[in-house]
Amino acid sequence: MTGKSPPPLTLNFGLRYELMKPPQEKFGAWSMFVPSLGQIVVAGTGTLSDFDARIAATGLQQYVAKAADVGMSRSLVKPDYNNFGPRFGFAWRPFGGTKSVIRGGYGIFYGTSSLYRLDEYSDTYPFSINESYSATSSNPLLLTVSDPYPVAKRRVGGITSTAGQQIDSRDQYLQSWNLTVERDFGKGTVLEIAYAGSKGTHLPRRYDLNQPLRLLEVRNADGSFPRPFPAFQTINYIAASSNSIYNSGSLTIRRRFSKQMFVRAAYTWAKSIDESSNTGGTIAAGFPSAQDSRNLHGERGRSDFDIGHSFVASFIWTPKLTNNLLLRNWQVAGTTRAYTGQPFTPKVANVSLDLGEAVRPDRIAKGALDTPTVDAWFDRSALPTVPRGSYRFGNSGRNILDGPGTFLLDASLSRRFRFSESGAFQFRLESFNMPNHTNLSLPETRVDVLNGATISKAKAARVFQLGLRMEF
Repeated sequence: MTGKSPPPLTLNFGLRYELMKPPQEKFGAWSMFVPSLGQIVVAGTGTLSDFDARIAATGLQQYVAKAADVGMSRSLVKPDYNNFGPRFGFAWRPFGGTKSVIRGGYGIFYGTSSLYRLDEYSDTYPFSINESYSATSSNPLLLTVSDPYPVAKRRVGGITSTAGQQIDSRDQYLQSWNLTVERDFGKGTVLEIAYAGSKGTHLPRRYDLNQPLRLLEVRNADGSFPRPFPAFQTINYIAASSNSIYNSGSLTIRRRFSKQMFVRAAYTWAKSIDESSNTGGTIAAGFPSAQDSRNLHGERGRSDFDIGHSFVASFIWTPKLTNNLLLRNWQVAGTTRAYTGQPFTPKVANVSLDLGEAVRPDRIAKGALDTPTVDAWFDRSALPTVPRGSYRFGNSGRNILDGPGTFLLDASLSRRFRFSESGAFQFRLESFNMPNHTNLSLPETRVDVLNGATISKAKAARVFQLGLRMEF
């Protein structure tokens, strides 16, 4: 038999279809707020025989509807039947032989519907009841230790805050593409240049659908601000309205010096932008949510996990020191990682939302310092708070400043003791952050506190670890 050389061009095509049915509560004991109706739609009555009476007792009939009465299914959310995911890939050897290869691909990948905070749909009235019992000075014996829950003093809370999600949304999906050029220069040296990108669409995010209208001209006589749905307070709503984009370029070199030594080094330059890095909408460094629920695109900025520059180098050395059984099968390995800091969002601590104050400051200058220190990591004077009485949001964006970078050097020493043909024990001694380099955490992001812009914490110090693993 004679070996055949690989074909110069290989193509792969595929198409995947996914149908992800929305979940249902077994007894229909959950509900969602539907903005188009201005009502809470309940899937069913659960196991409650007095469901209607409970709703009537709190006067909520006009704000609660049953799914069957408004033409909705028990899942409340409609399934998406459009999830077609094409895939394409290729490998091309432009010069023949096996020294050079160009690879690339594209695909669409769907994610499951959001299961984030499903408890908010079931942990609500009348399936979950909040009761309160208060003593009165005129009759203190009405509420006693022996009778702590007298019916005469029972107060049942109705629905003030609720939750929901977009009932006819599209499922989230990711478009992913890549292109790689790889060249073998001989003697175990391989160079790889790669580009990778992705775009997320219909990503779910949570926000307050009922955020007050903080405009001076509509302010109520009592000083509060009206809400779009005045019968409710906060409405935690999940909509498939966000998107993301990621692009990166990388350079990797690998070299096998012998059967005993292998080294690898890679540099990556990347940028990730989105409107929310998680379903909850919470931003890194403790920012609670979107500052303006009516302008979610105003949250567009660098992803919470965006790392602009990163470098990783590693080696594995398995020396053959001697034929002595006691000195065989040792391995030394190490990894060095260095990367720039993650972004963070400056915010305001002393805020009264009832007075229409802004949770983010204005930005009148860059804010970054040329030589930041732990006592002043960024320029607070460039981020003044919005004057009280302005009734507007701060103009500073999301994730506009960078935190400290990180440098880590990890190493390990291990040995494998074989006790059968397929079984072995492995002993490992590992050190993380071996030089005990100080890697700083993010600074205090609140601009209006005394310790604002200072850093008081560091990441993990050096750690030694012993391990024993059995393989069989």
